[in-house]
Amino acid sequence: MIGIRRTTALVVCVIGVAACTAATPTRLVSDRASRAPTAPAPTAAASPTPSPAGENILDLGNELTVWTVAPEFTATVLEHASTGAYVLLSAGPEEDAAPDLWAVTPGPSSEPELLWRNAQRDRSLVKLGGDLDTILFVDMPVTGEVGWNLWLIPEDGADAILLDRHPGGTDVPSLVPSFTAYQPRVAWTAFDAGPDGPVSQLLTATAPDWEPQVVIERPASEAELWFPSVYGNRLVYSEVRYSADRTSDERHAYLIDLAVPGSEPLRLDASGLATMPLINQYGIIWKEADPGFNMLNWGVLYRYDPDSGRAERVGTGGQEYVNYPSIGERFAAWWGEDPLQLEVYDLELGRAREIVRYPASSGRGVVRPHVASGLLVWRYHDGEESAPEIRYAYLPVPGSNRLDPP
Repeated sequence: MIGIRRTTALVVCVIGVAACTAATPTRLVSDRASRAPTAPAPTAAASPTPSPAGENILDLGNELTVWTVAPEFTATVLEHASTGAYVLLSAGPEEDAAPDLWAVTPGPSSEPELLWRNAQRDRSLVKLGGDLDTILFVDMPVTGEVGWNLWLIPEDGADAILLDRHPGGTDVPSLVPSFTAYQPRVAWTAFDAGPDGPVSQLLTATAPDWEPQVVIERPASEAELWFPSVYGNRLVYSEVRYSADRTSDERHAYLIDLAVPGSEPLRLDASGLATMPLINQYGIIWKEADPGFNMLNWGVLYRYDPDSGRAERVGTGGQEYVNYPSIGERFAAWWGEDPLQLEVYDLELGRAREIVRYPASSGRGVVRPHVASGLLVWRYHDGEESAPEIRYAYLPVPGSNRLDPP
C-alpha cells in the first residue's frame, strides 16, 4: 500500500425553503473551544470593498466588513475556499492550468502569497479546503489522463504530505475526493482497487503521523460513501445505494463516534434522500434532492434534532434551491440557485440571514460562497467582461449578534 491511500468522490449540496425559527439549540461538545478568528481592523494596505451603486446591503450585511482580492490576480483563479484562517486560491501563469496554491491572510497584508508550487505544471488544483492552518487540496492532470493526488499541509507549516492518490487504471472511479478537516483530524472518501473489485471507503488521519486509517468500506458495486464532515470525534457522512439498473438511488446520512473504535454508525434520516451532511457545535444539517434526481442536484436543506431524532426543513431566505453547502463555527453557507442574492444560515439563531441582493437588471451576482470557522468567501461578478472578484468577510462569532471589536 506504499503508505498512501487511494480515493475518490466529491461534492455539492444544501438548500432550503420555508423560513422557520427554532429555539436556541444545545451545542455539541467538542474537544476544544470556539476558534473563530477575530476580524482584523481596516487598514490602508487592505481597505474594505466599497458598496457599488445598486447593491442592496441587508440584515447581516450591515454588520460585515467586506474585503476583496486584487482583480488583477483573480483573473487566473480556478478554485477558492475558506479555512477560517486563510482564503485559499488555485491559480497559475499557464493558460489552461491552475497548478499552484495561494493563500490570502485577512488583514493588513492581503496580497496572495504562494503556499505550494506544483512541480507538475500540466495539473490543476481542483478542490481546496481545510480547518484554520490545516490545509487540504487535490491536484489532477489537465491533459485527460486518469489520476489525482490528495495533499495535506499540517498546521505546523511542514512540507505538504501526499495523503492519497488514484491507483491508476480505468476500473476504479476517478472522481475528485471529498474531504473534511477539524484539527487535529482529517477525513475523506475514496474508491480503491479492492481484491474483488473497486471498493468505496471512508478514511481518517490524525496529527502528528497522519497515517490513513480505513473507518468504513463497502463494495463499490453495492454502495458509495460520500461527503464526510467532522467535528471533534463526531463524523457524519452519506451512504448511497443504487438500484440494480442504476436509475435511482437511496441515500442516507450517518453519524459515527470516532472515539469508540468499531462503533456502529447511527442513521439519522428517515427519508432515504439525505446527502451532503454537515456537523458543527450546533448540530447537523443535510441536503435532500427530490426523488428521482441525482444526489448532486439542487435540493432542500434539513436540520436534525438529536433530542427528537427528527429532521425539519429549514429556510434559506430568498433561495428556493441551493447547492455546494459548507459549515463554519456558527453559520452554514450555500451556492444559491439565484445568483442575485447572498444569504447564510445562522445556526445559533435558527434562521437565514441576508447579506446582499442585486437588481435583476444589473447583471451582477454571487457564486460559490464557502464558509469555514468564521470566514466567508465568495466570487462576485459585476456583469461586465472584467474578471470576477474574490470577496471575503468575517461573520459574527458564536454568542454575539455583531462582530466582536478587533
